[in-house]
Amino acid sequence: MSELRRVVFLSPYEAEAHLLIGRIHLRAGRPREAVDALKISLWSKETVPAHVALGEAYLRLKDTAAARAEAQKALALEPGATDAKALLDRLGG
Repeated sequence: MSELRRVVFLSPYEAEAHLLIGRIHLRAGRPREAVDALKISLWSKETVPAHVALGEAYLRLKDTAAARAEAQKALALEPGATDAKALLDRLGG
């Protein structure tokens, strides 16, 4: 994590670094912190993995509407994104 913080310090708009930080927070059970990091990732560069990860974070926070919206944004970028479809399936369609 310290290496990622250094990357973010040196290059604050590095989308991939913020995505990784968000995923680390998700795995550690800190979805609110994950949301913050993932939003920065998306502000820096809109990607399917970041939308899906943000959807996962919202799902853990019990915000199903926001989770669904992120899955749909991912599918708008890449209609065949299986991870976004899987997220939607878990949300009930």
